[in-house]
Amino acid sequence: MLWPMDKGHTRESREPATTPRSPEWNYERHRAGALTEKDLPVVFSAPDSIGAWQHNRMYRLLLPLVTGLPDATWLTIGDGNYGCDAHFLKSRNISAVASNITDNRLRIAKDRGLIDDYRVENAEQLSLPDESFDFVMCKSSYHHFPRPPVAFYEMLRVARQAVVLIEPQESGFRPLSFLKNLVKRLVRGGKSPMFEPVAANFIFRINIREMRKMLTAMNHEALATRRFNDFACSRFLRSKHSRLSLPSMLTRLAILVQDLLCAAGLLDHGLICAVAFKRLPPDNVRRGLRRAGFRLHSLPRNPYISG
Repeated sequence: MLWPMDKGHTRESREPATTPRSPEWNYERHRAGALTEKDLPVVFSAPDSIGAWQHNRMYRLLLPLVTGLPDATWLTIGDGNYGCDAHFLKSRNISAVASNITDNRLRIAKDRGLIDDYRVENAEQLSLPDESFDFVMCKSSYHHFPRPPVAFYEMLRVARQAVVLIEPQESGFRPLSFLKNLVKRLVRGGKSPMFEPVAANFIFRINIREMRKMLTAMNHEALATRRFNDFACSRFLRSKHSRLSLPSMLTRLAILVQDLLCAAGLLDHGLICAVAFKRLPPDNVRRGLRRAGFRLHSLPRNPYISG
């Protein structure tokens, strides 16, 4: 994952980097984790598994952009798991560069031909010119950042067309929200579900209302959103994905139950794909997004700014 460096200009940086209150403490934990070797992810090692199906289910949300703008260039952020995100784009003949805070796994991925190119980049201080890629994508990493809005603005700066986030979303009040949070708390031994047990970071979920305001303040033009649910069970990840297998049926059933509860207004979707457009996309892209279930939000235009 990609983490911003603390340059010593903030209040947090006055504390020792080893204290949990310092962002650098968070960065160092993830740098250390990224430097350790780990097995290839299931999308490479077990492409017919439930875990690979779940990842590909999320990647398919990109298809309206991939098919609508096949010549676009992409930069993936926090793509340290051997460049899975860039690999998907490469498999669709899309020009993609993977980036992460360290390069050890990305170097292996490039040597094996899984990705075409990579960069060592810092999410808050990308060493790239303005609008140097058409799309900047961040999947399942943004919610780990200690200061995500700073990284979001950097991604917008580097993108020509849009920033694509596939992340957990902020839930509003729903009748069963308390039950969902209670289950999470019980699973984590009474600890708050606002924090991740492994990375020890606050889970920064996307709030669409706040994202709309950030984009409107910068005079950008559109936002596309597609909410969805998932169900991940570690015991099932490497099980073969088949409509008749019990792990597959249980996984699909868990997703279906969540979908039905969301449709009834009893629960909020857990995940979202948000495409923050700097300018209105072409008609074919808008049509493709609508067919894929996205909702397009036209943002208010500032009447005091011409052009």
